[in-house]
Amino acid sequence: MNKNLLEILEQEELLQKLRDAGYGELIDTLLLNETSVYTKRGRLNKSGACRVLGCKTKQLEDALEECREILKDSI
Repeated sequence: MNKNLLEILEQEELLQKLRDAGYGELIDTLLLNETSVYTKRGRLNKSGACRVLGCKTKQLEDALEECREILKDSI
């Protein structure tokens, strides 16, 4: 199997794990608004992400930390 295909499948599995845990809206919003929520260097622009999501910075940081906890055993 192609390595890139394996990487894509692994990424999809991780994304599905987050969706199953209730973070589907967060994940989908970040992916659909890449130009608004990520810098040119690929870093998360928290201010832009909060604007798109309609939340406060602390709420976003807490959600991202919870996502890290969910995925820590998978990565």
